[in-house]
Amino acid sequence: MKLHLFVTAALAAVSISAPAFAADAVGSVGLSAAHTELDLGAVSADGEAYTLDGSVALQTAPNWTVTLGGAVVSADAGAGDDTTAAGDVALTYAGSDWRAGGFVGAGESSGETLWAVGGVAQKHIGDVTLVGTVGYGKVDGLDADLWGARGDVRYFVSDTFRINGGVGVARIDAGGADADLWTIGAGAEYQFAGTPWSVFGGVDHSEASDLDLTADTVKIGLRFGFGGDLKARDRSGADLGGASALFGALQ
Repeated sequence: MKLHLFVTAALAAVSISAPAFAADAVGSVGLSAAHTELDLGAVSADGEAYTLDGSVALQTAPNWTVTLGGAVVSADAGAGDDTTAAGDVALTYAGSDWRAGGFVGAGESSGETLWAVGGVAQKHIGDVTLVGTVGYGKVDGLDADLWGARGDVRYFVSDTFRINGGVGVARIDAGGADADLWTIGAGAEYQFAGTPWSVFGGVDHSEASDLDLTADTVKIGLRFGFGGDLKARDRSGADLGGASALFGALQ
């Protein structure tokens, strides 16, 4: 609960302070809705989730950037409602066409807390950004260890229109029970000309063959950006991803 309140307060602070940050920082606040179809063996279910997320990149030195991010998710899975919260802090160093660094993060779901550490690297090739993320996580109270790796490609058709795709793998070791999960997805975001507003959407497919589990998700949302357009947000370090990109499907 303390983590949930902390992330909610942080998101509210980013939302309220965005206009004041605009001259010195780059980031965004978004609201999205998602529908997921889940199959677990012979059992099928579906549900909706609503997410409030935000991130801000603050340049603390000529080449160093601190990125703060957080999200609160309210999900209705049919059998009941659940609210999760997650937050990340990253420190990265930027070269002429690359960025690399580390992050720490935490997420809370159903009374359990996931702590995570990892590294992220970006390579900029013209209008393309390549992103690689690796990390390790630990779930308090469940004796569970998690490992994850993910790769993403973002192509900027223009500075205000991005399409992207990615693939990720994760492994959970909970005592004598192990499971492997892989995810593949694609999405896009378009910023309306002359405004800070953008619309985005995406699809994801996840599978855990050990558990006979598959999940398909469709998401749409609206985002308010500050400090620059979509490409500036990407190159500033505001869209790193962090622990949520690696372990979001496991929370």
